[in-house]
Amino acid sequence: MLREIINFTNSLSPESFTRNLQPTEGLHIQVELDEHGKLINHQKSFYRKNDELTPFLQDCLNRQQNSIWISANKALDSNKKIHSCSAFCVAFKRQVFDKIQDRVEPYFDVASEYCEDDERLLNLSSLFRQFAVSTLIDFVDQQIKEVESEEVNGKQVKVAKGHYIYIYFRNASIDDFKTVHQKYLAKRAVNKEDFNQDVEGITYGVPDYLTGYNTKKPFLQHQTAPFEINNRVSSDDVMQLFRFSQLKANRQLPNPLPIFIEKEELNDKVVSIFNRDSERNITYSKIITAVCEQDRDLGNYYLLNIQGNSVNDFDFVSSFRYHLDPEIKIQGIFTSSEGLTGANIKTIFEFERKIVQNIFENQLVNIYQDRLSMRYFYDDLKCKRAAIYQLVMKYRKAFYDYIYKSKHQAINSQMFHDIMQTGILDLLKQDEFKDRHHTKEFAIKEKLDIWFSLYEYFNHSKSEGGETPMANKVLFLQERMQEIANESLAHVENDNEFAYAAGQAIYYLLNQSEAGNKSHALLEPFLQKTDPAQFKIALSRMFAQYKHAIAFYKGRFEKLMAEVLSYDPDEPLKSLLPMILAGYFANCVIYQKTE
Repeated sequence: MLREIINFTNSLSPESFTRNLQPTEGLHIQVELDEHGKLINHQKSFYRKNDELTPFLQDCLNRQQNSIWISANKALDSNKKIHSCSAFCVAFKRQVFDKIQDRVEPYFDVASEYCEDDERLLNLSSLFRQFAVSTLIDFVDQQIKEVESEEVNGKQVKVAKGHYIYIYFRNASIDDFKTVHQKYLAKRAVNKEDFNQDVEGITYGVPDYLTGYNTKKPFLQHQTAPFEINNRVSSDDVMQLFRFSQLKANRQLPNPLPIFIEKEELNDKVVSIFNRDSERNITYSKIITAVCEQDRDLGNYYLLNIQGNSVNDFDFVSSFRYHLDPEIKIQGIFTSSEGLTGANIKTIFEFERKIVQNIFENQLVNIYQDRLSMRYFYDDLKCKRAAIYQLVMKYRKAFYDYIYKSKHQAINSQMFHDIMQTGILDLLKQDEFKDRHHTKEFAIKEKLDIWFSLYEYFNHSKSEGGETPMANKVLFLQERMQEIANESLAHVENDNEFAYAAGQAIYYLLNQSEAGNKSHALLEPFLQKTDPAQFKIALSRMFAQYKHAIAFYKGRFEKLMAEVLSYDPDEPLKSLLPMILAGYFANCVIYQKTE
């Protein structure tokens, strides 16, 4: 994985590392000294996020980028009060201002080590050190007072405790900053200098990024391994890994990140597209969609999903399926949900936004105020319902592989049926009858539309010209129920007709209840039956309970009840549950007017 990251970073253009960068919020000061270390000129500017980036602040940003530390553990100040890592810059937070004086000399003792092999740089470092030790604190205090007496864009400036204060040495050029910083990185970007080895003039070491050899934590070590170090990279590679870590820290890379190994020019294109949005809110799906518009044959890339220093997933994608074949069409069997039924779902990301978002109820794929966020690797999901939480945790990796890595076998029909059935049954339990409507009925019917429309979609063993799709069966059964209910010679002929008719009869019986909260949860006891005989007994008992409310001449109901009670299904009731639900939530033929 490290080699792929290194190659990716090497393939990027120089512009990729500077797009949309902003200085750290706070006070930025540049000082110019004479040859005796006395201040002859200075310039300052207070920066807030999204303020205009003036030429002065752009110059400060360039100097800042070449003064940053690798991590707090690699700070030059052992007390970590000074956060810069250059002999030409001192940076700290306002909240530690009164403690900086004691840290300046120890800081420069270490920082000057990276100038020792260049006399000119060492002299510049000594000059800035002299100013910092003797004058820095009083000088900065005066600059804070001055800037807080000003207004910027109509707002009074306030250098808060959390704001940074940067002091840059203007006598040193940007190239000087880069030279010193590169020396710091070359030495400190490795995990531990004791692991370094020189081979033919090239230093190889263990990179600090995504690698750990903490001897103080034995449980993180491979105690039985016959070797101590399993991988070393060159000093140049260590630098590239640091540059990559900065891209991640600056939010200049999308997540997940495709790393193309053949069409390397696409790496720079992906980063460029992502950084067009100054807020970096553009989603991975939009990036890949833009790339696919020019290159439909995407493949041969690694997909890296990383948050902080935790690698969630890293896998090779040989071929990416952007366009769905066949396309998905959700039939409005039970409801007509605008935007979901009728329209064809043509791409894998439409499938994610419309189908995955729905079946996991906005928990795995979250859409809020037209902003899309994915939670495939979140462990702190705050689902209010345990059933949905368990479905998300159980199947999230399969859906991530199916959508982002085109692993067609990642989702099968058994998994899909489990998700839909569990979700629908859980909604039944949550349903309440309020204000003359069922609170969960629309959500249940919407899921039923998805379930029956995609019933065979994930069956990878199906053959061409197979049995009738489940959605068509339901539509046929709606017409068939009218025949059975209205014609004396029409009878239930198979298990699907039995289950569908049973659902119709149950709905009619439950509708006779005069209870204040006759919710769809009353259906659940029937769905728990596994024995057909017990199922019929429960249906008979419900009829006895509500027979006083049923007029004698209700011929359709009587016909359906007779057909259901006289038919013995061959299939277990568990497998007939979808058709029972379909019959229950479809338009009930008993209530249809006679033409």
